[in-house]
Amino acid sequence: MNNIKVAAYCRVSTDLSDQLHSLAAQIKYFTEYISEHEGWDLVEVYYDEGITGTSVKKRDAFNRMIADCENGKIELVITKEVSRFARNTVDTLCFTRKLTALGIRVIFMNDGIDTSDKDGELRLTIMASIAQEESRKISERVKWGIRRKMESGWVYGYSSMLGYKTIDGKLEIVPEEAEIVKRIFHSYVYEGKGCHTIANELNAAGLFTIKGKMWREDAVCRILKNDKYVGDLTQWKHYSTDFLTKRVLQNNGDNPDVPLITIKDHHEPIISREVWDLAQKQVFERGEMSREGRKFSQHYWFSSKVFCGKCGYTYNITGKTKKIKRSLRCVNRSKYGANPRVDANGAEVGCDNHAINERVLEVCMKHILEYVQFTRDRITKRLLENISEMQSCEPTFDVEPLKAKIEALNIKKRKAIDLMLDELITKEELKQQTAYYDEEISKLSETIASGQNVAENHKRQLDTIKNYIALVDQTADMDTGSIKVYGEMLKKVVVYDNYEIDIFLTCIPFGFKIRYHIHKYNRGHQFDVFIDACEVIPL
Repeated sequence: MNNIKVAAYCRVSTDLSDQLHSLAAQIKYFTEYISEHEGWDLVEVYYDEGITGTSVKKRDAFNRMIADCENGKIELVITKEVSRFARNTVDTLCFTRKLTALGIRVIFMNDGIDTSDKDGELRLTIMASIAQEESRKISERVKWGIRRKMESGWVYGYSSMLGYKTIDGKLEIVPEEAEIVKRIFHSYVYEGKGCHTIANELNAAGLFTIKGKMWREDAVCRILKNDKYVGDLTQWKHYSTDFLTKRVLQNNGDNPDVPLITIKDHHEPIISREVWDLAQKQVFERGEMSREGRKFSQHYWFSSKVFCGKCGYTYNITGKTKKIKRSLRCVNRSKYGANPRVDANGAEVGCDNHAINERVLEVCMKHILEYVQFTRDRITKRLLENISEMQSCEPTFDVEPLKAKIEALNIKKRKAIDLMLDELITKEELKQQTAYYDEEISKLSETIASGQNVAENHKRQLDTIKNYIALVDQTADMDTGSIKVYGEMLKKVVVYDNYEIDIFLTCIPFGFKIRYHIHKYNRGHQFDVFIDACEVIPL
Protein backbone atom coordinates (compact mmCIF):
# COMPACT_ATOMS: atom_id res chain seq x y z
CA MET A 1 0.00 0.00 0.00
CA ASN A 2 1.36 3.40 -0.99
CA ASN A 3 1.97 6.04 1.68
CA ILE A 4 -0.20 9.17 1.78
CA LYS A 5 1.48 12.25 0.33
CA VAL A 6 1.11 14.92 3.03
CA ALA A 7 1.78 18.68 2.97
CA ALA A 8 1.62 21.19 5.80
CA TYR A 9 0.81 24.88 5.64
CA CYS A 10 1.77 27.58 8.16
CA ARG A 11 1.73 31.37 8.16
CA VAL A 12 2.59 34.39 10.31
CA SER A 13 1.04 37.77 9.59
CA THR A 14 4.03 39.97 10.49
CA ASP A 15 7.76 39.72 9.88
CA LEU A 16 8.75 40.63 13.45
CA SER A 17 11.53 38.51 14.94
CA ASP A 18 9.28 36.78 17.49
CA GLN A 19 6.78 35.85 14.78
CA LEU A 20 9.52 34.54 12.50
CA HIS A 21 10.80 32.45 15.40
CA SER A 22 7.25 31.08 15.75
CA LEU A 23 7.23 30.28 12.03
CA ALA A 24 10.52 28.40 12.27
CA ALA A 25 9.13 26.43 15.20
CA GLN A 26 5.98 25.53 13.19
CA ILE A 27 8.03 24.38 10.20
CA LYS A 28 10.23 22.21 12.45
CA TYR A 29 7.18 20.74 14.23
CA PHE A 30 5.32 19.82 11.01
CA THR A 31 8.44 18.38 9.41
CA GLU A 32 9.05 16.08 12.39
CA TYR A 33 5.35 15.30 12.92
CA ILE A 34 4.72 14.16 9.34
CA SER A 35 8.05 12.36 8.99
CA GLU A 36 7.41 10.37 12.17
CA HIS A 37 3.80 9.52 11.25
CA GLU A 38 3.56 5.97 9.91
CA GLY A 39 2.12 5.76 6.38
CA TRP A 40 2.77 9.44 5.60
CA ASP A 41 5.32 10.91 3.19
CA LEU A 42 6.23 14.58 3.58
CA VAL A 43 5.81 16.51 0.34
CA GLU A 44 6.69 19.98 1.66
CA VAL A 45 5.97 22.42 4.46
CA TYR A 46 4.53 25.43 2.67
CA TYR A 47 4.76 28.75 4.52
CA ASP A 48 4.10 32.47 4.06
CA GLU A 49 5.74 35.08 6.29
CA GLY A 50 4.56 38.63 6.97
CA ILE A 51 1.35 38.01 4.99
CA THR A 52 -2.24 38.72 6.10
CA GLY A 53 -4.71 35.85 6.18
CA THR A 54 -7.71 37.90 5.03
CA SER A 55 -6.84 37.32 1.37
CA VAL A 56 -4.99 34.63 -0.59
CA LYS A 57 -3.94 36.90 -3.47
CA LYS A 58 -0.43 37.60 -2.16
CA ARG A 59 0.16 34.29 -0.40
CA ASP A 60 2.54 32.71 -2.88
CA ALA A 61 3.25 29.53 -0.90
CA PHE A 62 -0.47 28.92 -0.29
CA ASN A 63 -1.29 29.31 -3.98
CA ARG A 64 1.63 27.05 -4.92
CA MET A 65 0.31 24.41 -2.52
CA ILE A 66 -3.17 24.56 -4.11
CA ALA A 67 -1.57 24.18 -7.56
CA ASP A 68 0.38 21.13 -6.37
CA CYS A 69 -2.89 19.65 -5.04
CA GLU A 70 -4.50 20.14 -8.43
CA ASN A 71 -1.54 18.44 -10.06
CA GLY A 72 -1.93 15.34 -7.86
CA LYS A 73 1.23 15.88 -5.81
CA ILE A 74 -0.66 16.09 -2.46
CA GLU A 75 -3.34 13.90 -0.87
CA LEU A 76 -3.61 15.40 2.62
CA VAL A 77 -3.07 18.94 3.97
CA ILE A 78 -2.56 19.67 7.65
CA THR A 79 -2.42 23.08 9.29
CA LYS A 80 -2.33 24.40 12.84
CA GLU A 81 -5.75 26.09 12.93
CA VAL A 82 -8.40 27.75 10.77
CA SER A 83 -7.01 31.25 11.34
CA ARG A 84 -3.64 30.14 9.90
CA PHE A 85 -5.35 28.71 6.80
CA ALA A 86 -7.43 31.87 6.21
CA ARG A 87 -9.28 34.59 8.12
CA ASN A 88 -11.79 34.95 5.34
CA THR A 89 -14.82 32.64 5.65
CA VAL A 90 -15.45 32.58 1.91
CA ASP A 91 -11.84 31.66 1.09
CA THR A 92 -11.75 28.97 3.77
CA LEU A 93 -14.90 27.23 2.48
CA CYS A 94 -14.01 27.78 -1.17
CA PHE A 95 -10.60 26.13 -0.95
CA THR A 96 -11.58 23.31 1.41
CA ARG A 97 -14.49 22.42 -0.91
CA LYS A 98 -12.13 22.62 -3.88
CA LEU A 99 -9.69 20.24 -2.20
CA THR A 100 -12.50 17.92 -1.08
CA ALA A 101 -13.68 17.70 -4.69
CA LEU A 102 -10.14 16.61 -5.59
CA GLY A 103 -10.32 13.93 -2.88
CA ILE A 104 -7.91 15.81 -0.62
CA ARG A 105 -8.56 16.05 3.15
CA VAL A 106 -7.67 19.09 5.23
CA ILE A 107 -6.99 18.67 8.95
CA PHE A 108 -7.03 21.67 11.31
CA MET A 109 -5.14 20.24 14.25
CA ASN A 110 -5.85 22.69 17.12
CA ASP A 111 -9.52 23.03 16.12
CA GLY A 112 -10.01 19.25 15.84
CA ILE A 113 -11.59 19.56 12.38
CA ASP A 114 -11.19 17.05 9.55
CA THR A 115 -13.00 17.96 6.34
CA SER A 116 -13.69 14.25 5.71
CA ASP A 117 -15.96 14.15 8.81
CA LYS A 118 -19.71 14.48 8.27
CA ASP A 119 -19.95 17.64 10.38
CA GLY A 120 -16.54 18.91 9.26
CA GLU A 121 -17.87 21.71 7.05
CA LEU A 122 -20.35 22.89 9.70
CA ARG A 123 -17.66 23.18 12.36
CA LEU A 124 -15.28 24.67 9.81
CA THR A 125 -17.83 27.36 8.89
CA ILE A 126 -18.26 28.33 12.55
CA MET A 127 -14.51 28.48 13.21
CA ALA A 128 -13.85 30.39 9.97
CA SER A 129 -16.52 32.94 10.89
CA ILE A 130 -14.94 33.36 14.33
CA ALA A 131 -11.51 33.83 12.73
CA GLN A 132 -12.91 36.42 10.31
CA GLU A 133 -14.60 38.37 13.11
CA GLU A 134 -11.39 38.34 15.14
CA SER A 135 -9.55 39.71 12.13
CA ARG A 136 -12.12 42.52 11.84
CA LYS A 137 -11.73 43.42 15.51
CA ILE A 138 -7.95 43.46 15.23
CA SER A 139 -8.22 45.71 12.17
CA GLU A 140 -10.49 48.16 14.01
CA ARG A 141 -8.21 48.23 17.06
CA VAL A 142 -5.13 48.84 14.94
CA LYS A 143 -6.89 51.57 12.94
CA TRP A 144 -8.07 53.30 16.12
CA GLY A 145 -4.58 53.22 17.61
CA ILE A 146 -2.99 54.59 14.44
CA ARG A 147 -5.52 57.43 14.28
CA ARG A 148 -4.85 58.46 17.89
CA LYS A 149 -1.09 58.49 17.30
CA MET A 150 -1.51 60.50 14.08
CA GLU A 151 -3.60 63.09 15.92
CA SER A 152 -0.84 63.39 18.51
CA GLY A 153 1.68 64.18 15.75
CA TRP A 154 3.38 60.81 15.38
CA VAL A 155 4.69 60.41 11.82
CA TYR A 156 3.90 57.11 10.09
CA GLY A 157 6.03 55.90 7.22
CA TYR A 158 8.05 58.35 5.08
CA SER A 159 11.24 56.40 5.69
CA SER A 160 12.24 57.18 2.08
CA MET A 161 11.26 60.84 1.76
CA LEU A 162 13.73 63.23 0.13
CA GLY A 163 14.90 65.87 2.60
CA TYR A 164 13.68 64.18 5.78
CA LYS A 165 14.28 61.06 7.80
CA THR A 166 11.82 59.66 10.32
CA ILE A 167 13.20 58.88 13.77
CA ASP A 168 10.85 57.72 16.54
CA GLY A 169 7.83 59.23 14.79
CA LYS A 170 9.50 62.61 14.16
CA LEU A 171 10.75 64.20 10.94
CA GLU A 172 14.34 65.43 10.91
CA ILE A 173 15.94 67.35 8.04
CA VAL A 174 18.71 65.74 5.98
CA PRO A 175 20.71 68.86 4.93
CA GLU A 176 22.20 67.61 1.64
CA GLU A 177 18.82 66.26 0.47
CA ALA A 178 17.06 69.44 1.60
CA GLU A 179 19.21 71.42 -0.84
CA ILE A 180 17.76 69.40 -3.73
CA VAL A 181 14.23 70.17 -2.50
CA LYS A 182 15.05 73.89 -2.29
CA ARG A 183 16.48 73.76 -5.79
CA ILE A 184 13.29 72.18 -7.15
CA PHE A 185 11.03 74.83 -5.58
CA HIS A 186 13.31 77.70 -6.65
CA SER A 187 13.47 76.44 -10.25
CA TYR A 188 9.69 76.06 -10.38
CA VAL A 189 8.65 79.28 -8.59
CA TYR A 190 11.33 81.82 -9.49
CA GLU A 191 12.73 80.47 -12.73
CA GLY A 192 9.35 79.33 -14.08
CA LYS A 193 10.63 75.95 -15.17
CA GLY A 194 8.32 72.97 -15.65
CA CYS A 195 8.58 69.64 -13.87
CA HIS A 196 9.96 67.92 -16.98
CA THR A 197 12.74 70.50 -17.36
CA ILE A 198 13.61 70.36 -13.66
CA ALA A 199 13.84 66.55 -13.79
CA ASN A 200 16.20 66.72 -16.78
CA GLU A 201 18.42 69.29 -15.04
CA LEU A 202 18.64 67.18 -11.87
CA ASN A 203 19.62 64.14 -13.93
CA ALA A 204 22.23 66.19 -15.82
CA ALA A 205 23.68 67.36 -12.49
CA GLY A 206 24.08 63.75 -11.36
CA LEU A 207 21.46 64.04 -8.64
CA PHE A 208 19.16 61.10 -7.98
CA THR A 209 15.87 60.47 -6.21
CA ILE A 210 15.77 59.14 -2.66
CA LYS A 211 15.58 55.64 -4.15
CA GLY A 212 18.70 56.22 -6.24
CA LYS A 213 16.80 56.39 -9.52
CA MET A 214 16.69 58.93 -12.35
CA TRP A 215 14.30 61.84 -11.91
CA ARG A 216 10.98 61.84 -13.75
CA GLU A 217 8.40 64.57 -14.17
CA ASP A 218 5.88 62.97 -11.80
CA ALA A 219 8.48 62.70 -9.01
CA VAL A 220 9.15 66.45 -9.20
CA CYS A 221 5.40 67.18 -9.17
CA ARG A 222 4.90 65.09 -6.02
CA ILE A 223 7.58 67.07 -4.19
CA LEU A 224 5.98 70.39 -5.20
CA LYS A 225 2.63 69.24 -3.76
CA ASN A 226 3.98 67.70 -0.54
CA ASP A 227 3.06 69.99 2.37
CA LYS A 228 5.65 68.38 4.64
CA TYR A 229 8.29 70.60 3.02
CA VAL A 230 6.57 73.69 4.47
CA GLY A 231 6.39 72.12 7.93
CA ASP A 232 2.80 70.82 7.80
CA LEU A 233 1.85 67.18 8.30
CA THR A 234 -1.10 65.58 6.52
CA GLN A 235 -1.65 61.87 7.12
CA TRP A 236 -4.15 59.16 6.23
CA LYS A 237 -4.05 60.23 2.58
CA HIS A 238 -5.00 56.68 1.57
CA TYR A 239 -7.16 54.12 3.33
CA SER A 240 -8.46 50.59 2.78
CA THR A 241 -12.19 50.18 2.25
CA ASP A 242 -12.45 47.10 4.48
CA PHE A 243 -10.28 44.54 6.21
CA LEU A 244 -11.07 41.75 3.73
CA THR A 245 -10.52 43.20 0.26
CA LYS A 246 -8.05 45.82 1.51
CA ARG A 247 -8.88 47.91 -1.53
CA VAL A 248 -6.97 51.19 -1.14
CA LEU A 249 -8.59 54.52 -2.05
CA GLN A 250 -7.27 58.06 -2.08
CA ASN A 251 -8.62 60.03 0.86
CA ASN A 252 -10.32 63.24 -0.30
CA GLY A 253 -11.44 64.12 3.22
CA ASP A 254 -15.11 63.41 2.52
CA ASN A 255 -15.35 60.23 4.63
CA PRO A 256 -16.06 61.03 8.30
CA ASP A 257 -14.79 57.61 9.38
CA VAL A 258 -11.34 58.25 7.90
CA PRO A 259 -10.72 62.02 8.04
CA LEU A 260 -7.52 63.59 6.75
CA ILE A 261 -5.38 64.42 9.77
CA THR A 262 -3.52 67.72 9.26
CA ILE A 263 -1.27 69.50 11.75
CA LYS A 264 0.06 72.94 10.78
CA ASP A 265 3.66 73.90 11.64
CA HIS A 266 4.29 70.36 12.87
CA HIS A 267 8.04 70.21 12.18
CA GLU A 268 10.97 72.27 10.89
CA PRO A 269 10.27 73.32 7.28
CA ILE A 270 12.68 73.12 4.36
CA ILE A 271 11.00 75.93 2.38
CA SER A 272 9.22 79.06 3.58
CA ARG A 273 5.46 79.50 3.70
CA GLU A 274 5.74 82.24 1.05
CA VAL A 275 7.56 79.97 -1.44
CA TRP A 276 5.06 77.18 -0.72
CA ASP A 277 2.07 79.45 -1.39
CA LEU A 278 3.62 80.72 -4.63
CA ALA A 279 4.32 77.14 -5.75
CA GLN A 280 0.74 76.01 -5.08
CA LYS A 281 -0.61 79.08 -6.92
CA GLN A 282 1.53 78.27 -9.95
CA VAL A 283 0.62 74.58 -9.85
CA PHE A 284 -3.06 75.58 -9.99
CA GLU A 285 -2.58 78.21 -12.71
CA ARG A 286 -0.50 75.95 -14.93
CA GLY A 287 -3.05 73.20 -14.43
CA GLU A 288 -5.82 75.59 -15.49
CA MET A 289 -3.86 76.45 -18.63
CA SER A 290 -3.48 72.78 -19.45
CA ARG A 291 -7.20 72.10 -18.91
CA GLU A 292 -8.03 75.01 -21.22
CA GLY A 293 -5.79 73.59 -23.92
CA ARG A 294 -3.05 76.19 -23.44
CA LYS A 295 0.43 74.79 -22.98
CA PHE A 296 2.70 76.20 -20.29
CA SER A 297 6.20 76.61 -21.64
CA GLN A 298 9.47 77.86 -20.21
CA HIS A 299 11.54 77.53 -23.34
CA TYR A 300 12.18 81.27 -23.10
CA TRP A 301 12.78 83.37 -19.98
CA PHE A 302 9.47 85.19 -20.49
CA SER A 303 7.33 82.17 -21.42
CA SER A 304 3.79 82.21 -19.99
CA LYS A 305 4.48 85.57 -18.28
CA VAL A 306 3.49 87.99 -21.05
CA PHE A 307 -0.17 89.04 -21.30
CA CYS A 308 -2.27 91.23 -23.58
CA GLY A 309 -3.32 94.55 -22.07
CA LYS A 310 -6.50 94.57 -24.16
CA CYS A 311 -8.05 91.10 -23.93
CA GLY A 312 -6.00 89.45 -21.19
CA TYR A 313 -4.80 86.49 -23.30
CA THR A 314 -1.19 85.34 -23.14
CA TYR A 315 1.41 86.29 -25.73
CA ASN A 316 3.20 83.45 -27.57
CA ILE A 317 6.28 83.34 -29.80
CA THR A 318 5.36 83.85 -33.46
CA GLY A 319 7.69 81.08 -34.67
CA LYS A 320 10.59 83.01 -36.21
CA THR A 321 13.94 81.34 -35.65
CA LYS A 322 16.21 84.42 -35.80
CA LYS A 323 16.18 86.39 -32.59
CA ILE A 324 16.03 89.77 -34.35
CA LYS A 325 12.79 88.72 -36.04
CA ARG A 326 11.35 86.74 -33.13
CA SER A 327 8.26 88.42 -31.70
CA LEU A 328 5.40 87.62 -29.39
CA ARG A 329 1.78 87.97 -30.46
CA CYS A 330 -1.54 87.81 -28.60
CA VAL A 331 -2.93 84.27 -28.75
CA ASN A 332 -6.43 85.67 -29.19
CA ARG A 333 -5.30 87.60 -32.29
CA SER A 334 -3.35 84.65 -33.70
CA LYS A 335 -6.34 82.35 -33.33
CA TYR A 336 -9.28 84.63 -34.19
CA GLY A 337 -7.77 87.55 -36.13
CA ALA A 338 -7.37 91.28 -35.58
CA ASN A 339 -11.09 92.08 -35.67
CA PRO A 340 -12.59 92.07 -32.13
CA ARG A 341 -16.11 90.64 -32.21
CA VAL A 342 -18.64 88.42 -30.46
CA ASP A 343 -18.96 84.94 -31.97
CA ALA A 344 -22.08 82.80 -32.34
CA ASN A 345 -21.64 81.46 -28.80
CA GLY A 346 -21.52 84.93 -27.28
CA ALA A 347 -17.78 84.84 -26.59
CA GLU A 348 -15.56 87.86 -27.28
CA VAL A 349 -12.89 86.83 -29.80
CA GLY A 350 -10.25 88.59 -31.84
CA CYS A 351 -7.79 91.28 -30.74
CA ASP A 352 -6.09 94.18 -32.53
CA ASN A 353 -3.19 94.56 -30.09
CA HIS A 354 0.21 94.59 -31.81
CA ALA A 355 3.11 92.17 -31.45
CA ILE A 356 6.22 92.91 -29.40
CA ASN A 357 9.76 91.89 -30.26
CA GLU A 358 11.73 89.74 -27.84
CA ARG A 359 14.55 92.28 -27.85
CA VAL A 360 12.17 94.95 -26.55
CA LEU A 361 11.46 92.82 -23.50
CA GLU A 362 15.19 92.29 -22.88
CA VAL A 363 15.97 96.01 -23.10
CA CYS A 364 13.08 96.89 -20.76
CA MET A 365 14.08 94.23 -18.20
CA LYS A 366 17.70 95.41 -18.26
CA HIS A 367 16.55 99.00 -17.74
CA ILE A 368 14.31 98.08 -14.79
CA LEU A 369 16.94 95.95 -13.02
CA GLU A 370 19.49 98.74 -13.38
CA TYR A 371 16.87 101.15 -12.08
CA VAL A 372 16.22 98.91 -9.07
CA GLN A 373 19.95 98.63 -8.35
CA PHE A 374 20.44 102.41 -8.65
CA THR A 375 17.39 103.35 -6.58
CA ARG A 376 17.23 100.46 -4.12
CA ASP A 377 17.74 102.83 -1.16
CA ARG A 378 14.73 104.85 -2.30
CA ILE A 379 12.73 101.66 -2.93
CA THR A 380 13.58 100.42 0.57
CA LYS A 381 12.49 103.77 2.02
CA ARG A 382 9.25 103.61 0.05
CA LEU A 383 8.55 100.09 1.25
CA LEU A 384 9.00 101.17 4.86
CA GLU A 385 6.81 104.22 4.26
CA ASN A 386 4.14 101.94 2.77
CA ILE A 387 4.07 99.76 5.85
CA SER A 388 3.92 102.79 8.15
CA GLU A 389 1.09 104.26 6.09
CA MET A 390 -0.84 100.97 6.13
CA GLN A 391 -0.43 100.58 9.85
CA SER A 392 -1.37 104.18 10.59
CA CYS A 393 -4.60 103.75 8.63
CA GLU A 394 -5.63 100.76 10.69
CA PRO A 395 -8.01 101.64 13.53
CA THR A 396 -6.62 101.76 17.04
CA PHE A 397 -9.04 101.96 19.88
CA ASP A 398 -9.76 101.05 23.46
CA VAL A 399 -11.79 97.84 23.53
CA GLU A 400 -13.21 98.46 27.02
CA PRO A 401 -16.01 100.84 25.85
CA LEU A 402 -16.99 98.23 23.24
CA LYS A 403 -17.16 95.54 25.90
CA ALA A 404 -19.36 97.85 27.97
CA LYS A 405 -21.71 98.26 24.99
CA ILE A 406 -21.96 94.49 24.64
CA GLU A 407 -22.85 94.14 28.31
CA ALA A 408 -25.51 96.88 27.94
CA LEU A 409 -27.04 95.03 25.01
CA ASN A 410 -27.11 91.80 27.01
CA ILE A 411 -28.96 93.64 29.78
CA LYS A 412 -31.50 94.90 27.24
CA LYS A 413 -31.98 91.32 26.01
CA ARG A 414 -32.75 90.17 29.54
CA LYS A 415 -35.18 93.09 30.07
CA ALA A 416 -36.95 92.23 26.83
CA ILE A 417 -37.52 88.70 28.14
CA ASP A 418 -39.04 90.15 31.32
CA LEU A 419 -41.36 92.36 29.22
CA MET A 420 -42.51 89.31 27.29
CA LEU A 421 -43.14 87.38 30.50
CA ASP A 422 -45.19 90.35 31.81
CA GLU A 423 -47.12 90.19 28.51
CA LEU A 424 -46.09 93.75 27.66
CA ILE A 425 -44.61 92.58 24.33
CA THR A 426 -45.38 89.53 22.18
CA LYS A 427 -43.06 86.58 21.46
CA GLU A 428 -42.64 87.83 17.90
CA GLU A 429 -41.57 91.26 19.14
CA LEU A 430 -39.14 89.60 21.56
CA LYS A 431 -37.69 87.57 18.70
CA GLN A 432 -37.16 90.71 16.58
CA GLN A 433 -35.52 92.65 19.42
CA THR A 434 -33.27 89.72 20.35
CA ALA A 435 -32.16 89.31 16.71
CA TYR A 436 -31.26 93.02 16.58
CA TYR A 437 -29.27 92.85 19.83
CA ASP A 438 -27.46 89.70 18.69
CA GLU A 439 -26.45 91.33 15.41
CA GLU A 440 -25.09 94.40 17.22
CA ILE A 441 -23.19 92.22 19.69
CA SER A 442 -21.70 90.23 16.79
CA LYS A 443 -20.46 93.42 15.07
CA LEU A 444 -18.90 94.72 18.28
CA SER A 445 -17.24 91.37 18.95
CA GLU A 446 -15.71 91.33 15.46
CA THR A 447 -14.41 94.86 15.97
CA ILE A 448 -12.82 93.86 19.28
CA ALA A 449 -11.23 90.80 17.69
CA SER A 450 -9.79 92.83 14.80
CA GLY A 451 -8.45 95.40 17.26
CA GLN A 452 -6.75 92.72 19.29
CA ASN A 453 -5.20 91.29 16.12
CA VAL A 454 -3.67 94.61 15.00
CA ALA A 455 -0.29 93.83 16.57
CA GLU A 456 -0.19 90.44 14.91
CA ASN A 457 -1.17 91.94 11.54
CA HIS A 458 1.56 94.57 11.91
CA LYS A 459 4.15 91.87 12.52
CA ARG A 460 3.08 89.89 9.43
CA GLN A 461 3.14 93.02 7.29
CA LEU A 462 6.56 94.00 8.58
CA ASP A 463 7.96 90.51 7.94
CA THR A 464 6.68 90.65 4.36
CA ILE A 465 8.27 94.04 3.75
CA LYS A 466 11.56 92.87 5.28
CA ASN A 467 11.56 89.96 2.85
CA TYR A 468 11.00 92.32 -0.07
CA ILE A 469 13.84 94.55 1.13
CA ALA A 470 16.18 91.55 1.36
CA LEU A 471 15.30 90.57 -2.22
CA VAL A 472 15.86 94.13 -3.44
CA ASP A 473 19.29 94.16 -1.76
CA GLN A 474 20.19 90.98 -3.60
CA THR A 475 19.86 92.80 -6.93
CA ALA A 476 23.04 94.76 -6.10
CA ASP A 477 25.21 91.89 -7.33
CA MET A 478 22.99 90.73 -10.18
CA ASP A 479 24.10 90.73 -13.80
CA THR A 480 21.54 93.01 -15.43
CA GLY A 481 22.35 91.54 -18.83
CA SER A 482 21.71 87.92 -17.85
CA ILE A 483 18.78 86.10 -19.43
CA LYS A 484 18.78 83.68 -16.47
CA VAL A 485 18.36 86.60 -14.06
CA TYR A 486 15.49 87.95 -16.17
CA GLY A 487 13.65 84.64 -15.87
CA GLU A 488 14.14 84.54 -12.09
CA MET A 489 13.09 88.14 -11.48
CA LEU A 490 10.19 88.51 -13.94
CA LYS A 491 6.73 87.97 -12.55
CA LYS A 492 4.48 89.39 -15.27
CA VAL A 493 4.45 91.63 -18.38
CA VAL A 494 1.36 93.39 -19.72
CA VAL A 495 1.60 94.66 -23.33
CA TYR A 496 -0.41 97.67 -24.61
CA ASP A 497 -0.73 98.91 -28.19
CA ASN A 498 0.93 102.32 -27.78
CA TYR A 499 4.55 101.25 -27.21
CA GLU A 500 3.86 100.86 -23.54
CA ILE A 501 4.27 97.86 -21.23
CA ASP A 502 3.86 97.16 -17.52
CA ILE A 503 6.47 94.96 -15.86
CA PHE A 504 6.14 93.35 -12.42
CA LEU A 505 9.04 91.73 -10.58
CA THR A 506 9.02 88.94 -7.98
CA CYS A 507 10.89 91.06 -5.42
CA ILE A 508 8.80 94.24 -5.31
CA PRO A 509 5.09 94.72 -4.42
CA PHE A 510 4.55 97.25 -7.21
CA GLY A 511 5.22 97.45 -10.93
CA PHE A 512 6.84 99.67 -13.55
CA LYS A 513 5.20 101.30 -16.57
CA ILE A 514 7.65 101.72 -19.43
CA ARG A 515 7.20 103.81 -22.55
CA TYR A 516 9.63 103.16 -25.38
CA HIS A 517 10.21 103.75 -29.08
CA ILE A 518 12.02 101.82 -31.78
CA HIS A 519 14.48 103.24 -34.34
CA LYS A 520 14.89 101.06 -37.43
CA TYR A 521 17.79 101.27 -39.87
CA ASN A 522 19.50 99.23 -42.60
CA ARG A 523 16.13 98.99 -44.38
CA GLY A 524 14.43 97.83 -41.24
CA HIS A 525 16.60 94.74 -40.79
CA GLN A 526 18.12 96.16 -37.63
CA PHE A 527 16.72 98.35 -34.91
CA ASP A 528 17.44 99.90 -31.52
CA VAL A 529 15.10 100.23 -28.55
CA PHE A 530 15.03 103.45 -26.52
CA ILE A 531 13.32 103.91 -23.15
CA ASP A 532 11.36 107.17 -23.02
CA ALA A 533 9.87 106.92 -19.52
CA CYS A 534 9.71 104.59 -16.52
CA GLU A 535 7.33 105.16 -13.63
CA VAL A 536 6.22 103.14 -10.63
CA ILE A 537 2.66 101.78 -10.64
CA PRO A 538 0.68 99.82 -8.01
CA LEU A 539 -0.14 96.14 -8.39
